[in-house]
Amino acid sequence: MEYFFFLILEYEINGGWMRSRLILPSSRACQIAIRENEQLSTYLNANLYCVNTNVLSKSIKPKLRPKQL
Repeated sequence: MEYFFFLILEYEINGGWMRSRLILPSSRACQIAIRENEQLSTYLNANLYCVNTNVLSKSIKPKLRPKQL
């Protein structure tokens, strides 16, 4: 089973902290997004991390038994 993940971007602007969230379909997609945005993290002095939403994005569905059996 796969769960939706939030990619969280936290950064400081004018003395106040801002938080942006992007929803992604899996942990793997979130990790890829973090790697692709490392420069943004350095430029803004931001924190990037993933948070599990515990909401299913893809579940395992059983296959029907063939009628020939």
